[in-house]
Amino acid sequence: DRAVHVASLMPGVVQSVHAFLGDRVEPGTLMAVIHSGELAQAKAALNAARERKKLATTRFDREKQLWQKRISSEQEYLDAQSVLVESRIAERAALETLQAFGVRTGDESVDERSEGLARLEVFAPFAGTVIEKKVAAGAAVEARTPLYRIADLGTVWVIASVYERGIAKIRKGQRARIVTDAY
Repeated sequence: DRAVHVASLMPGVVQSVHAFLGDRVEPGTLMAVIHSGELAQAKAALNAARERKKLATTRFDREKQLWQKRISSEQEYLDAQSVLVESRIAERAALETLQAFGVRTGDESVDERSEGLARLEVFAPFAGTVIEKKVAAGAAVEARTPLYRIADLGTVWVIASVYERGIAKIRKGQRARIVTDAY
């Protein structure tokens, strides 16, 4: 119950790996970077929606002034208002699409000048230790492909076999020393 699978939410090709087996990670630690064409399309859609909203805002402001001065008709003002509302809806939908894929939309990650529209960064969801790594640079991944498994190793369970003659020596809360072949 104290472990989580970290997966890619979009298909792509792994560009770089930043977390390795045994690494301790904190929430938000960059674990891997994936190049995703699907992500590039989603980011481009957001950038286009933002540009349409800018134009619609400019047109609406102009039409509002003209309508208030009785130079333009109320219908032209209402049409501009409708286009502005639709552009805001389109921008919100594009933002929500990216957020559903785990993309941080409050920063420049959706900016065309950033490292690329296709850059999908995979972050650690909580603090723990990387106990499984299934990713390598250059590997193709599908959406929902598990890349890592992180576990909180603050408390662990050990299932052990005890010889019958030793059962009487075991008590709840007793300290124990665990030795494994690997450690």
